[in-house]
Amino acid sequence: MPYEPQMDARIARRLAQKKKQLDTYRPMESFTVQRLHQDLRLLETYHSNAIEGNTLSLYETQMVLEYGITVDGHPLREYLEATNHAEAFDTLPTLVTRPITVETVQQLHRLVMDKIDPHAGELRKVQVYIREANFTPPLAKDVPAYIAQWVDRLTSGSALCYDPVVRAAIAHHDFEAIHPYTDGNGRVGRLLLNLMLMQDGYPPALVLREWRSRYIQALHEAQQGNYTPLIDLVGLAVERALDLYLEACVENNARLLSMKELAPLFHTTVDYLGQLARRASSRQRSEGSTGMPRRKLSSNTSRKLMSNLVVVHANNLNP
Repeated sequence: MPYEPQMDARIARRLAQKKKQLDTYRPMESFTVQRLHQDLRLLETYHSNAIEGNTLSLYETQMVLEYGITVDGHPLREYLEATNHAEAFDTLPTLVTRPITVETVQQLHRLVMDKIDPHAGELRKVQVYIREANFTPPLAKDVPAYIAQWVDRLTSGSALCYDPVVRAAIAHHDFEAIHPYTDGNGRVGRLLLNLMLMQDGYPPALVLREWRSRYIQALHEAQQGNYTPLIDLVGLAVERALDLYLEACVENNARLLSMKELAPLFHTTVDYLGQLARRASSRQRSEGSTGMPRRKLSSNTSRKLMSNLVVVHANNLNP
C-alpha cells in the first residue's frame, strides 16, 4: 500500500475544532485583526530569524521593529533581517487574494534580503549545498523550471486532495528542497507556508526557534519520503497561532458587567460599588499623567474589589 502523507489524528482533530471555533468569530473586528497582525509580526520575525541563527532576543527584536532602537553587540545584518522580515510579513495580507506565482516568490525574497544580498529577488546562478542536509539541491540552470513546477503543483488536483495544512507542509518541504536562492530560503519558505495557510483561512504557522532541531530533522525525513513529522510540526505551529487568535477573539467579545450584576458577585450593594467607583475616579484624576498612585487604598474591601477582574466573558454568563 503506497504511503499517504497525513497528520496525527489528535492534532488534526484539535485543529478542526479550533478552526471551526475561530470561524464563528468572523468577520473579526478590525482592531482585533490589527492587534493579531502586530503580535504575529513580532513573533514570526523573531522565531524565523532565530531559526536561521540571528542572535537578537525577542525583546531586542521588538525594540528594533517598534522603536528603531539598536543594541550594541549585534551586526547590522541582524537588524536588517528583523526589519526586512517584518516588512515581508506585512505584505502577506495583500497577497492572500492572489494566486501564488513565481513573481510572488521573487517579491518576498527581495523584501527579506533587501540591503543584505545584492542579488535579492533573483534565482541563484550557482550550485548550493544545504548544511546538515543529506541531499544536494538541483543545479542552478534547472531552478527556474523547478520553481515554475512548484507553483503549478500548488493548485494541481493531486495537491488539492489534501487538507490545507497537510498541503502547505508538503509544499514547504518541496520549496526548501529546491533551495532557489543562495541565501534566505528558510525565511522565504516559511513566509510562503504562511501565505498558503492564510489563503485557506488559517492563521500563520508559528514555528518556534526551540523547535529548530526537530524542524530540520522533519525536513530531512520528508526528503526521504516521510512527510508525517513535518506535517505534525506544522500542525502544532498552526495550533499555537489558532490559540492566539481565539484568545484575542474571546477577549474582544467580553463585556463589562453592570454594577447590578457585580454586586452579588462581591456580596455587597450597588450603592457601595458606586462609592468605590467614584473614589477610584477621583484618585485617577489626582494621579496626573504619570499613572502612579499617590496613596494606597483606604480599606481591604476596596483593595479586593479594585484588584479583581470585572470583565466576564459573555459565553460564561449563560449556563
